[in-house]
Amino acid sequence: MSSAYVYRKPVRRTRHAEFRRRIIIITLILAPFIAVGAYIYFGFHNAKQVNPVTSGIENTQISTNKSTFFSDYFQFQDTDTWVFDKNNSTATKLTYHKFRKNVQEAEMVVYINQVPIPLYLATPRVLPVRIVNNDSLVATSVSDPCGNTYAKGELHNVKEVNIGYATMLCDPDSPQYFVQLAEIGGNYQLSMKRPNGKPIQFVITYKDTGLDSQPDAILNIANSFTTR
Repeated sequence: MSSAYVYRKPVRRTRHAEFRRRIIIITLILAPFIAVGAYIYFGFHNAKQVNPVTSGIENTQISTNKSTFFSDYFQFQDTDTWVFDKNNSTATKLTYHKFRKNVQEAEMVVYINQVPIPLYLATPRVLPVRIVNNDSLVATSVSDPCGNTYAKGELHNVKEVNIGYATMLCDPDSPQYFVQLAEIGGNYQLSMKRPNGKPIQFVITYKDTGLDSQPDAILNIANSFTTR
């Protein structure tokens, strides 16, 4: 018989040996794929667990994005860059220009203990403000053009008008976005006090020369304006 048992000679189980060999080969082939799959699976789940811990607040720097500008008499804040114009300033008149991407967009003039002539003071709009603690301002909102307050057929002469309980010097025909600050219950002469208790008076005008005039800058300035 061809398959007869021979004493002390191992039996060759050919089919079982071949099967084991195939299992080993398949395992070696699949091992890299299993490892990659496990890495992706556990990496994904670990990421899901870690992400909620890192909130948007932790990754964001909280800032007002405003810069503070100083003079000897006052300070104010805005999100854009203001440059002091020494050539167009005097001891009682301080001129500032606002720039955005090196393009001038606005001008602000602060008169100190001086009331300018109507040519420089009269504006078509007013920003009524309240004086708080004699040293700072709180603004309301920029008015519509003051020419709207003139009666039908009335000559459009420059004159004082009252808007928002604040008296301004109105230029009814100016097309510019030109604003003066005026105190509610008072006028454009803003009487305040410096930290040393010394009285000081400001007259403030703001002119936006940009293509898309907005009140943001003058509101930032007014709401942060304090004496020094």
